[in-house]
Amino acid sequence: MFSTRTLVKIRVEQANEQRKAFIKEKLASHVAAKHEYTDQSKSLCAPGTRREIQKEIEGWLSPQTSSSEHIFWITGIAGSGKSTLSATVVDNLRKKQTPVAAQFFISRNIPETIDTHKIIPTIAQQLSAFSPAAAQIIHDMLKHGLPPSQEEQVKALLLAPIQEICKSYGTVIILIDALDELQNAAKSVLQMLLQIAPKGCNLPDNIRFVITSRPEHWADISKSQTLELAVFKQHSLLTDSSVQEVSNFIHVKMDTILAEMREKDPIGWKSKWKDWPTEKQLRNLSEQANGLFHYAATALSWIEGQIDKHGTAAKQDFEKIAQKGLDPLNHLYGVILSSFKDLDPDRRPKQLLGFHHVLGTILVLREPLTIHQITALLADIPQDDFDVANFLKQFRSVLIPGMTTSFEEATPQMHKSFRDYITSAHAPVEFRILTGHAHFVTARSCLEVIVNKGGGDNPEKMYSVQYWHQHLQEAVNEGEKLEDEKRGKWLKQMADDERICNLLEQMVGDTAIDVWNTYSRRVFMAMATVGWKLLEQGTHEDRVKAISNIVRKAKEVCAFSSVARPCPAHCPSPSHL
Repeated sequence: MFSTRTLVKIRVEQANEQRKAFIKEKLASHVAAKHEYTDQSKSLCAPGTRREIQKEIEGWLSPQTSSSEHIFWITGIAGSGKSTLSATVVDNLRKKQTPVAAQFFISRNIPETIDTHKIIPTIAQQLSAFSPAAAQIIHDMLKHGLPPSQEEQVKALLLAPIQEICKSYGTVIILIDALDELQNAAKSVLQMLLQIAPKGCNLPDNIRFVITSRPEHWADISKSQTLELAVFKQHSLLTDSSVQEVSNFIHVKMDTILAEMREKDPIGWKSKWKDWPTEKQLRNLSEQANGLFHYAATALSWIEGQIDKHGTAAKQDFEKIAQKGLDPLNHLYGVILSSFKDLDPDRRPKQLLGFHHVLGTILVLREPLTIHQITALLADIPQDDFDVANFLKQFRSVLIPGMTTSFEEATPQMHKSFRDYITSAHAPVEFRILTGHAHFVTARSCLEVIVNKGGGDNPEKMYSVQYWHQHLQEAVNEGEKLEDEKRGKWLKQMADDERICNLLEQMVGDTAIDVWNTYSRRVFMAMATVGWKLLEQGTHEDRVKAISNIVRKAKEVCAFSSVARPCPAHCPSPSHL
């Protein structure tokens, strides 16, 4: 028979589980799903690298009653290894049975994580799972609904639980990686910090925040007159301090590549690869990397792919990436893109279209998809014109550096520096990705999936149903940012696209409506906006008809839905389309 103490313990545990379930339900639509480093397949520091900073962080995380520092802010330029370090810190703590209370890895590859409205609720949900005391406080706060402002959320869902957790734990650790990638970070981060560490704040002795960002973001924070700067400890990941570590990494990785080549071809290996690369070549590559782990990892991953594809001809590619450039990362990306230039002139136009379609889609995806799912989503690209799977393998060095899973199940993680490069004037014009066009071709691919694929709820179909109209609306929104002449030309180009017009006409069929009717209100809003913008540009009436039909159908579905709400006043009526 259970003792009274055992029964009480069971009831306490049941009550805590009920509170956590309540919190999870209340925060469901306010939480970023893939916020942990394992969700994003973050790489860990290579053995023997970043040992000093890891040791410094580990020492700082230990309880120190005499220290006023509670926020360890780590800065570093693109490619210096901030996210890799963050992932390693979390992983090391897990192995030592001292897990972080909460972690939030921000990545533009996962749009949910850059949403400023989701960071506090996501951390709060983790705190409730970490501590029953925190769960009790958060549960009581959410009884009255989610606090409407971020200021109130910080106080109710972050600071109040932290105060309680710190009473019963040695050290409470919260890690936020790439804080500068939040939407409108310059404003939103400062607003959040003003609630956490204002002048005269009194944080518990054993709370520890670890935050990473680019240097320019910390520069703004450090000048603040309203923050309690004494609670901050700042460390710069200077590349000159990691030059030797990166050089060691290059040598070890190259030895691994050569060992794999020797295993594949034990007889011919010596005659083909003896004394390559030379020590001078490795030294030149190390000098070009100049302490940037991302540069080294990307360059060697690309070289490995070139060896598989071109054999000994890849020796020339090694020479190219080791050449001096004013901007090492941009130079590296330029060399990688140049490998795509050597095409048959007759195939070149279709290959460039495929390049823009595939990389553009990865750039604007609303949620992460695996290589297999992306390939299925882009099934509208004729394989005879452009082999999507083969292209992704060719560009794996900039999409999946440090990949540990199988290729098809890997999720592309485009580094921020490559995103910035490929969408800017630094990239060659023929390869530059325009986000408006990327949203447009992605919307078209989604429509193809909805209209032409059969039943079943596979990932690419679920994605298409949820986001096709958002991509189409974003394509219009991006066009609105262009100068007058370019804007009109872009919107007309969208409206005159016969494929998408035909697909939109098919979207009002009963079968297609059954697929997208769950999102009828969103469809109505998005398509009304799209149709209105196209009509403003003097688009042919027959080109707007398909959009108008969807708006009407979406409105009809809304009218029969018990959850439908009136359309806001700013939304144009479908009668105007």
